[in-house]
Amino acid sequence: MEGDPMNTKVMIFDVDGTLYQTEKVAVPAFLTAFDQLKEKGLYQGDSPTEDKIISCFGMTIPELWETLLPDASMDVRDQANELVAHAEISLMEQGKGELYPGVKETLQQLRDQGVKLYTASNGEQRYVETVAETTGIAPLFTKLFSAGEYKTKKKEDLVKLVLEHAGTQNAIMVGDRKSDITAGRANNLFTVGCDFGFAGQNELVEADVVIQRFPDLLSKVK
Repeated sequence: MEGDPMNTKVMIFDVDGTLYQTEKVAVPAFLTAFDQLKEKGLYQGDSPTEDKIISCFGMTIPELWETLLPDASMDVRDQANELVAHAEISLMEQGKGELYPGVKETLQQLRDQGVKLYTASNGEQRYVETVAETTGIAPLFTKLFSAGEYKTKKKEDLVKLVLEHAGTQNAIMVGDRKSDITAGRANNLFTVGCDFGFAGQNELVEADVVIQRFPDLLSKVK
C-alpha cells in the first residue's frame, strides 16, 4: 500500500454490495430471466437458488454466466444477460433498488471535502448508470467506470484505468469482495473492505481497514 489515506483526493468504489443493495433487484431479475429462458425452450432444469445468484455478485459478466449457465452456448448466455439487464433496469426504474444506509450522505460529504469519486464495477455500464441515476448519486461522481464499458477482464485493470483518468496514484479503493481488495493492492492503493455486503468469511482479511457501516468511511479519510 502506498499513498496517504488521510489526504487522498480520489476514491474508487465498487457498486454491488458496497454502495447498492444489489439483491433487491438482482435476485428477482435473475429468477425472471430464467423463467423466460425456460419459456423460450433455452433452459431446462431448476432455476438457481438465491444463494447461488448472490454468490455471483462481483464477478465479471463472462464469469457470472460461466457459473450460472456452464453448458449453454454463448448465444444463450447473451440472451440471458439481456433478459436480466432488462428486468433489473425495469425494477430500478420502479424504485425497487436501494443504497445501503448513509451512502448518499457520506458520498456528498466526501464530494464537499473535494474528493473525486469514481466507480469501478464488474457490471455493465447501463446497469451502473441506472443505479447511479435512480438513486440520485450520479451527480456526485466524476466518472462511472465499468468492466462492461472498458472490456476489462480483471478489476485491477479497470482500477488502473480509473487512476489514469484521475491522474494520481494516491487513491483509496472501497469494496466488499476479495477482488476489490486485490485490485486495490495490485495498484498500490489503500483498501477499505465493506463487511456489510456479500463478502464470505475471511474475504476481506487483506484490506487495510474494514468497516461495518458505510458512514464509517468518513473517519478513515479525514
